[in-house]
Amino acid sequence: MACSLLLTILPEELVVEILIRLTDLADLARAASACKPLRRLITSRAFLARLHALHAKPLLGLLLLERDRCGFLPAATAVAAAVARASDFAFSFLPDHAAGWRLRDVRHGLALLSSSSSSSSYLSPLGDRGFFPDVVVCDPLRRRHVRVPPIPDDLTAGVRRIAVEHFDYLLAPAGRDGSSFRVVCRPKLPKQCDVTIFVFSSGAAFWRAAVLDACAATEKLFLPQSVHGYVYWRTHSSGTLLMLDTRDMDFFFVNIQTNKCVIGEAEEVGRLAVFNTIVDVGVHKVEILSKAIRGGADEPWRHDRTIPLLPGYKWRTARMAEGYLLLHGIVGNNSWSTPGIQLQHFTLDLKTLKLESLCDSISRGRHHHPQFDLYRSFPPPLSLSSI
Repeated sequence: MACSLLLTILPEELVVEILIRLTDLADLARAASACKPLRRLITSRAFLARLHALHAKPLLGLLLLERDRCGFLPAATAVAAAVARASDFAFSFLPDHAAGWRLRDVRHGLALLSSSSSSSSYLSPLGDRGFFPDVVVCDPLRRRHVRVPPIPDDLTAGVRRIAVEHFDYLLAPAGRDGSSFRVVCRPKLPKQCDVTIFVFSSGAAFWRAAVLDACAATEKLFLPQSVHGYVYWRTHSSGTLLMLDTRDMDFFFVNIQTNKCVIGEAEEVGRLAVFNTIVDVGVHKVEILSKAIRGGADEPWRHDRTIPLLPGYKWRTARMAEGYLLLHGIVGNNSWSTPGIQLQHFTLDLKTLKLESLCDSISRGRHHHPQFDLYRSFPPPLSLSSI
């Protein structure tokens, strides 16, 4: 009754201006559930586009990636609990596939999955069915998915003549507004073969390829990540990254101090950051260094800042994503390899330098190495799917 009266008295444009000024997303979600007219206004694409431009995506929890499965560890907030209830990280909404689906990557609220084997639905000119797996990108919160088209045969002809051990897949954003994505595919070829990378852009809806001559540094490539429109792989040569500009599709190398560090986006666009955990006079600290991604080979790393961490913990830096550094902490003298100890997960906001507790989990011991990723998204009904 009150909602209907409000919409009768005030023009719809004024109601929108009132709603967009609500600072708490939970209040806005409650308003959307009050009546159908308000829900229609709040969930319209135009309103959500304005909302997302004004508010950063809230940090809702951690994704636990383990043996092709994905679990959600929510933060201790009502919004995160709502996401846990609404989302489907088991991906049960995907269509059945004869080979089943394998989780490959989760980034920026989207998940990338491929068929578990190379059974595919198209034939190459050589007659080999399913050289590349089927690939889908899905939104587990909105329970939507889109099939990525197969890589054209003219791009893959050189790779199809070689025995491929497996494929690396990476999901990367294609724009700052989060309205599109890129899929990066690297067939793992024998050491003496050139490096071939395929990149699909959902905005342009086509695949491109880049080829790099084989060398000693490309014999082993692992742990692909995306930073500011680039993709990098760590190499067998300690302290060297192979970078690919996904816009110009050209390769180059960047030297880092060691492979034993977290590498990610610096706060300043166009710079690569290295995060090291150090101990200085018994105090654990995070040291942040950065350099221009396209800087010269001799450009030194710039020391940006050193941030002290809470006392009483052992610390590990885990990964950097979407403006946050994820750290793991254990209390006292416990060992990281001890089963059953409580892992406390913290985030360091690189803008505010604020360290906050996110959630907890239980360690399963030395031989259990799950991958954690930060999950940021707008809760339903305030989310706006990019697929």
